[in-house]
Amino acid sequence: MRPKKYPYLGAKKAKKTTKEDKLELVAFPNIAIRKNMLKHVWTVTENHDNSTIIYFRLPRNFGLSYEEQNVKVNLKYKDTLKILNEVN
Repeated sequence: MRPKKYPYLGAKKAKKTTKEDKLELVAFPNIAIRKNMLKHVWTVTENHDNSTIIYFRLPRNFGLSYEEQNVKVNLKYKDTLKILNEVN
């Protein structure tokens, strides 16, 4: 019998997708946030124009200092909190 031309192609090298590889997102009307970013939410405030601002505190060098970021979501305060609470 003649040997196969490429004997090791296929299932051995195929990478199986895991939950860690999959990017899980929380969708708002104008943005999407990664699910693992929600553990860094610091405060959620309401704006006068029926929008909400979410403040994040992201740890820097080994957790000794923080970087603050904010995101404006075009959604009412109650609706934003409802989405955030459903995810957690």
